[in-house]
Amino acid sequence: MPTESSKEQFLLGQRYLKEEKMDQALKAFEKAYKEDREDPYYLSYFGMCKAIRSGEIGLGLELCTRAIKKEFFKAEFYLNLGKVYLAAGNKKGAIKVFLKGLKFDPNNEEINKHLIDIGFRRKPVIPVLTRTNPVNKFLGILIRRTLPNMLKKKGA
Repeated sequence: MPTESSKEQFLLGQRYLKEEKMDQALKAFEKAYKEDREDPYYLSYFGMCKAIRSGEIGLGLELCTRAIKKEFFKAEFYLNLGKVYLAAGNKKGAIKVFLKGLKFDPNNEEINKHLIDIGFRRKPVIPVLTRTNPVNKFLGILIRRTLPNMLKKKGA
């Protein structure tokens, strides 16, 4: 069960992560993880930092995967696992994991940014036309951006 101290360390780790201070983030996440080894957030973030900063890819994969098994619907856990795959040099694995994460949060900016950085692009809507064809561009925008938002509003 998370204590106040572990929660504080986790929040501190997140702040360091945003500031791109990986050493401090790793230390904070490690303290939180050591206090509660079953919290999926602590597992995921500590595993991701351990893989990226310390090069312990195996441990990172294990911890991030355990976090996803506990709460499979959290896009940020897929983001962290994808970062571990990228640290391991496995772009295909990272893309696969990022796309799973987008199923739970299609508008996750960080996952989308990583996919763009990798160079991943979805197939054109009409494969026989070029990607730059105006019809493909229009349909792609319509299908991938407009329709999901319209369907969300109807269900809400």
